[in-house]
Amino acid sequence: MPELPFVEALVESLRPLAEGRTIEDVIVRSVYVLKTFDPPVTDIKGRRIAAIRRRGKLLVFDLTGGLVMVMHLRRNGRLQVVPRGKGRTARDLAITFALDGGMDLRMIEVGPKKAASLWLFPAGQETKTEPLAGLGLEPLSPEFTREALADMLGGERTHLKRFLGLQRHVVGIGNAFSDEILWEARLSPQAMTTSLDGDEVARLHGAIRRVLDEAVASHRREFAGALPMREPVHLLRVHRHGKEPCPRCGTPIAVIYYEDRETYYCPTCQAGGRVYADRRRSRLLR
Repeated sequence: MPELPFVEALVESLRPLAEGRTIEDVIVRSVYVLKTFDPPVTDIKGRRIAAIRRRGKLLVFDLTGGLVMVMHLRRNGRLQVVPRGKGRTARDLAITFALDGGMDLRMIEVGPKKAASLWLFPAGQETKTEPLAGLGLEPLSPEFTREALADMLGGERTHLKRFLGLQRHVVGIGNAFSDEILWEARLSPQAMTTSLDGDEVARLHGAIRRVLDEAVASHRREFAGALPMREPVHLLRVHRHGKEPCPRCGTPIAVIYYEDRETYYCPTCQAGGRVYADRRRSRLLR
């Protein structure tokens, strides 16, 4: 699923293509993409896209006339800006916004599982309900301090890997960058949040900032102003690099498999030489 660096690069590339444009028409190809019905999506016709911003993994469109549109691309959703009418009947097309100037802003979703979502709210109401309600701090904001992180860790007893993906604490981090951050911090994904000492909290805080800062910069270079369509896995150091040598010590990267995700880590750098059980195999053996 696209995480903070991917979505930040997407928003930055989308702004010069769509900000200031008027939405002349909207064509819904998949009704499943719409998560709100009042106001109706047709209300955006004739409104200008005043600003596009990111909140965690979400894209937020501020429209003139007091409307806010929120998009979540989920795993396979992507955005395109193409000449009017091109591919409007494509199988993967979810929704099209016809912009002035003869261009279409399209949300597509590749694959059989359709989970990309769109919400429309009256301005001022968007933060009072899902998906924006209850989101935590932006990890690259001034408010995200070491002290704030320590308070979050102390108030949530769970594994570090899971903690980093809970959007109610720190937003924008998912399965891939939680692995990258924990590797950078030399912390086990299985460590409990309440077990960290002051030095470990400081390492985790520094790793979150450093990894995401560097990833945003590398995503900008990778996409060079284009709308990203694929996540650049080659920019990651440990996630999806199972059995490859750790970039720091050379130990083969190990993997913990779950039902719908994996955790990648270095047994030497992060787990004191321990290799954790494969959860899928463990279940089969019960």
